[in-house]
Amino acid sequence: MSAPRDTLTIGVTGHRPQRLGRANLAKIGTMIAEVLDAVAAAARDVGGEVDLRLVSALAEGADSMAADAAHARGWTLDCVLPFARDDYAADFKDPGAAGAYRARLAAARSVFELPADRAQISDPHAYERAGRVVLAQCDILLAIWDRGPVQGRGGTGQIVAEAVIEDVPVILIDPSGATPPTLLWDGLEEHDLGQQTLDTVPRSGLDALPRVTRSLMDKADDAANLAMRQFYSDAPLPRRTLALAFPLLLAVMGVRGLKASDARVADAVDAEAPILAAAAAIADRAGAFAERMRTALAPRFAKADVMATHIGQLFRSGYVINFALAAVAVALSLSSLALPPQAKPFLIVLELGAIWTILFLTRTAHRVAWHQRWLDCRHLAERLRCLAISAQLGDLTLRVGADSEPQWVAGAVRATARTLGLPSTRADEAYLAAVRAALIELIDGQLSYVTADAHRMHRLEHRLHLIGTALFALTALICIGFLGFEAVFKMGLGGDLERLAHRVAIGVTIASGALPAIGAAIYGIRMQGDFAGIAERSETLAHHLSALKRVIAEDELSFDTLGRRARRAVDLLTADLARWRQTYHARPLSLPG
Repeated sequence: MSAPRDTLTIGVTGHRPQRLGRANLAKIGTMIAEVLDAVAAAARDVGGEVDLRLVSALAEGADSMAADAAHARGWTLDCVLPFARDDYAADFKDPGAAGAYRARLAAARSVFELPADRAQISDPHAYERAGRVVLAQCDILLAIWDRGPVQGRGGTGQIVAEAVIEDVPVILIDPSGATPPTLLWDGLEEHDLGQQTLDTVPRSGLDALPRVTRSLMDKADDAANLAMRQFYSDAPLPRRTLALAFPLLLAVMGVRGLKASDARVADAVDAEAPILAAAAAIADRAGAFAERMRTALAPRFAKADVMATHIGQLFRSGYVINFALAAVAVALSLSSLALPPQAKPFLIVLELGAIWTILFLTRTAHRVAWHQRWLDCRHLAERLRCLAISAQLGDLTLRVGADSEPQWVAGAVRATARTLGLPSTRADEAYLAAVRAALIELIDGQLSYVTADAHRMHRLEHRLHLIGTALFALTALICIGFLGFEAVFKMGLGGDLERLAHRVAIGVTIASGALPAIGAAIYGIRMQGDFAGIAERSETLAHHLSALKRVIAEDELSFDTLGRRARRAVDLLTADLARWRQTYHARPLSLPG
């Protein structure tokens, strides 16, 4: 699969003409052009051929000036409107301004019309809602701001402050031209100093833009991220797998039966189904956006999901085999006590074979990076699954903690999100109903999976615990029984009975060594697999998802409420993902100790 084409998105917020000062408009236009050219140059220096995109609410003044400058340079233009397009036209009192507004709409690739009612002119959220969608879409925010007080909700100062809090780089243009454009970005500091504010955020000139674009466009040159990014892009999906040890363990423990599908790698086309279903639900209303979901998001999600499942089975089967063979090696060594001396070389060969297999599997796992590939591909798949819902509401942020986010995954998610961009539709009741249905379907799918997984892992953990405990208890009983035999029966025995007692002693020696070794192997499998932890986390997540589903079903349908519910679903899934990653990060495949 080829890597997604680099895209850099600039969002714009700013004042209307009366606050900018009409005498300053020409100067402001020149500074906007300077900034866009600087951004384009920095992006191309870092990424070569880059798609450049501007997202604007098209308000008269700064928004429209930036849209015109971007369009003149061949950038893609996407628009977020606080009202339906015809209602929003009432903001443009001058006939010439209204005509220019409609021309910009015609030039835009996407126009996302938010559901505020223009008749309710006192609605305080309309412009704030549009500003936040712009912010959620962009990599860099261009703000034409006089640094004066905020006048009403959704004003430029508010959006700039929220951008700083969310660590979105801001390029600040002073409408008076008294100071050159200024870059505000937390990333200018070498060390993380905590959440920044407008007063504390580091500042720089436009010469720092290459550093910003390199960070945004995932151009790090460290070997680990480069290797993972190349693996995901280039590695073909196998058709079959011989990693059956973990499915066999589940079958032996009675957790579930062995299936023919355990030996096959899932078809990526089948894995695309949930994304394709979400795209189909909005295809009639947001055709181009739905097509981008089908062609960009669905295959990338499917490949990550299939690879994660396949490599996860390799990794889990690897540690099952390692611990099992460690116990087998101990049993083989002890069994030489009961067999003729001529069997000793054969047993040594078998024991060496078990040890060599353990070493080979462990070395292969480290060399091929099963552990890292599994964690990263699962992380990417779950992030893209969440993106399929949030993007339908114009939210492309999906930010998680930096410590839990592999850089190449963040880059792949960002690139896919920017490829999707904005839906070109009216977010009316019918559209929101389709998005809500897709959100409920996502929750249902995750509920079904985590509930079944919790049940499987609980049963597996419980049965392995019982067997391990039974093995150690049996060892103790055998030892106690032998001591009783020694005390009561062996004294004074001779001849054949003496030889029998010797054989019993050998049997006890083998059992008292092999049974604890098997018990230790079971314990090692339990600890490596963290089955109890998986069951507990899955049950907790299922509880929260069930509660969220009930609330969504009872909610009155609205853009803001649905957006909050979607963000809650994303928060639940990404928080669980972060906990899962943290748990397994310190559990690579290693030699049984």
